[in-house]
Amino acid sequence: MIKAVLFDMNGVIIDDENIHELAFKKTVKPFGINLSHQDYLNCCAGKTDRAGYESIAVEYKKKLPIDKLLQQKSKTYLQLFPENKKSYPGVIELIHHLSKDYLLSVTSSSSRVEVDLITREFGIDKYLNTTISANDVKNGKPNPEPYLITCEKLFISPKEAVVIEDSISGVISAKSAGCFCIGITTTHTSKDLLTCDLIVNSFAEINSEVVNSFHTQTTNE
Repeated sequence: MIKAVLFDMNGVIIDDENIHELAFKKTVKPFGINLSHQDYLNCCAGKTDRAGYESIAVEYKKKLPIDKLLQQKSKTYLQLFPENKKSYPGVIELIHHLSKDYLLSVTSSSSRVEVDLITREFGIDKYLNTTISANDVKNGKPNPEPYLITCEKLFISPKEAVVIEDSISGVISAKSAGCFCIGITTTHTSKDLLTCDLIVNSFAEINSEVVNSFHTQTTNE
């Protein structure tokens, strides 16, 4: 039986990949790095900020003061957020709808400050049973730890959870944890999300009936 729906945040609830990309670009530019869009996707999308900077350092063969950059990036993001915040069409309504039947969580690679800010600003904090940020795990996505910890906090088995993800690393994390995964094509193409149990192009394609359909897969295993 499906008991919970776990939402990734960036690229799923909030359309802010452009803010993160700009913040990464601004903070690494003083080190002679002109971060391309494709390198941002490869190095940073769906990962913790620390993992993103570590990947950039390897990709551009640079030694970076990562702890300092993390502080700068967080400040830059918070400065850019007020004028750039927007949720994806239908996602807030979906969270409200699913909260009637399922436990809900936001499981994000973003910092605790960002998770709390976004869930509060969009008024979804009251629908969530727990939230997991990069500060709550030792190993971020694509490691399964974020979703395993979420399930532990909700007192459920991973097979009782459906995850909604947009990034490759997020999908790997969810599937490795043993959860079902719906991939939404907000930031990546369907070709990037082929390992998902279901791929959708909009939140209008998801409802309680769709989520509950994974119950059949659980009982048939």
